[in-house]
Amino acid sequence: MTRNQAITIIRSITIAYPSFDMNQEKLDLWIIHLVDMPYEAVEKKLNNHIRTSSFPPTISQIAVQEKTQNVFLKHLVERKQILNAE
Repeated sequence: MTRNQAITIIRSITIAYPSFDMNQEKLDLWIIHLVDMPYEAVEKKLNNHIRTSSFPPTISQIAVQEKTQNVFLKHLVERKQILNAE
């Protein structure tokens, strides 16, 4: 996500949870972590958190990591096809 999208996520938290204390140091830390995540997935997780919890989320509670593709199986299938063709 972009820095502006990260700020939008944080703004949503501060609106939904008035007791969520935000300062520059905390803002910088949240942004560092959020920019490495997919915006739409984090937004969805945050919205679910807002509907189910009366406490503000931690970074880990709304964190979403993109799944890396497992290329090992792809290479294994390709290798098998090459060996069967010989």
